[in-house]
Amino acid sequence: MSIDPAWLGTQFPDLTAIAPIGQGGQKVVFSAIHPTDGEVVLKLINPTHDPENARREVLAVINVQSTRVPKILDQGTVATSFGTSIWLREQRVNGKTLRECLQAGQFDTTKLLKLGLHMLEALVAAEQVHIVHRDVKPENIMCDGNDDFWLLDFGLARHLHLSSLTATAAHWGKGTPGYSPPEQLRNLKPNIDARSDLFALGVTLYECATGANPFIAGTRDALERIRRTETVTLPPLSLSFTAANDFRDLVQTMVQRRFDHRPATAAEAFDWMKEICAKENIT
Repeated sequence: MSIDPAWLGTQFPDLTAIAPIGQGGQKVVFSAIHPTDGEVVLKLINPTHDPENARREVLAVINVQSTRVPKILDQGTVATSFGTSIWLREQRVNGKTLRECLQAGQFDTTKLLKLGLHMLEALVAAEQVHIVHRDVKPENIMCDGNDDFWLLDFGLARHLHLSSLTATAAHWGKGTPGYSPPEQLRNLKPNIDARSDLFALGVTLYECATGANPFIAGTRDALERIRRTETVTLPPLSLSFTAANDFRDLVQTMVQRRFDHRPATAAEAFDWMKEICAKENIT
């Protein structure tokens, strides 16, 4: 799926400085400048192979109204050499992915707690419209220049009020081994809800606090990561700040293998996180 930026300029004459950012799955992404919106991201989604999944990704981003999710500024369709594509013009977030940030080592207290606060805020917004992100991980979280965090890529989002697109008989569900919880990896659909995203965020917070993900470190393949997720209990965090024990307990509860042992809702976890941040004077 290759698109020439010069050709894009003829289709979107209001955009300048169009340059490729990346490509993955059904999407190709460009940066650009819009005369009124400033720096933007232009995404083209090729729905040829899975049109309903493409439609639901767009629907998820539109419905999840959160200051922690980049806004869709405009959308439409465009004819390309590989068929009619959905395009989105989105707010651009300048910064680094969490994965890039982790190359410098584990996070300090302020950055760690802000990450938890901001991501739980985004998950509450998703929960309110019955959407499960299903792919919370360092690659899908951006940190901007103000150390504010943004949740990206709703390509695997599950709409709980719509029929599932994953075959019920499928042995494996969609997700990322090492971050996704057992019920998601095993395609146990009745058990998948906001608590699945809480597990993935808990693992991400653990990795940012320690610099390593024990479900992944030293593994050979995805099957070994799944086995660890289903059998290994993460050791409690050992951190030193005023609310460290409260944060340890929150993360430990979020990463419970059984979904019914985690916080009941994203909103409950968010309230817990807000109390922790209040003790540390973090907003």
